[in-house]
Amino acid sequence: MEDFLERESVSGNLKSMTTGEVIYPPNNQVDWNNQRLEPLLSYIRIISRTFNWNPKDCVLAFSAKGTDDQHLFSMMADVLIEKDGRPFPDYSEFQGKPVNVDGPTQERLREVLAGRRKICMYDSKMHAANNVVHFKAEENEERLILPFYAFMFWEDWRQQLFAMRFVRDNLVYNDAIFCLAARMVNTIRDYVRQRSPENAEGLYDAIHIRRRDFQSQFPMTEMSANTILAGIQDDIHPGSTIYISTDERDPTFFEPLRQVYDLKFIGDFGDMLKGVNPQLFGLAEQVVASRSR
Repeated sequence: MEDFLERESVSGNLKSMTTGEVIYPPNNQVDWNNQRLEPLLSYIRIISRTFNWNPKDCVLAFSAKGTDDQHLFSMMADVLIEKDGRPFPDYSEFQGKPVNVDGPTQERLREVLAGRRKICMYDSKMHAANNVVHFKAEENEERLILPFYAFMFWEDWRQQLFAMRFVRDNLVYNDAIFCLAARMVNTIRDYVRQRSPENAEGLYDAIHIRRRDFQSQFPMTEMSANTILAGIQDDIHPGSTIYISTDERDPTFFEPLRQVYDLKFIGDFGDMLKGVNPQLFGLAEQVVASRSR
């Protein structure tokens, strides 16, 4: 974000979508680490366009260069009416049997639909009229809570590979995230060794329990603590130490798990978190979870 603000905002390249006036970031600030983000988010929404794309309902499609958009809608219509005699695709058809990355366009489209029956087209007019497209993350609205490549479809498979590799190579965790995670992992392992001397490696388990915004967008995923407990008892030995990454704010929710396991949360690392950007906590937790057994 800092690079983006320096390159596009401070230089005066971004304008209000309603007035056309050049708008600079609040106080010309580009470094928002450890800052309230509301002013920055308000600014982003002024200079960007947000479309009503619901990732549960549609696939965001990008047509190939030099082609029109209508042929993708026609291709989608053929899938919907089962023109070739095949039933509408179910995601289970492709589990363990992915379509080749350079496979026929219609086969790649069938694969990415995952039950969705509509295309949301990003066309050349949208591209020409909007310098910045913004995906909002309002808690009570639809959010992009899925891998971007499960929502976006590029007709040209080369463009798709470019986009995926660009994100892979540039959207990476910085040293501050890994350093915080390393301190947390070492602390957990030292604690586990002291608690269970026979566990010489300090092995621990980890669970990600996402509830608030996730279950509001995907209500079928909501589980009680007792249901979660029943689902892990065959794999995690009673008494084990479990690190839980969660957005659940009510600690009593975890009581059924606490009666069986030794639980650790990010709040148990209070002194270690002082002076660290809170926006990095969730990212560090991912690393902590990845180091569990």
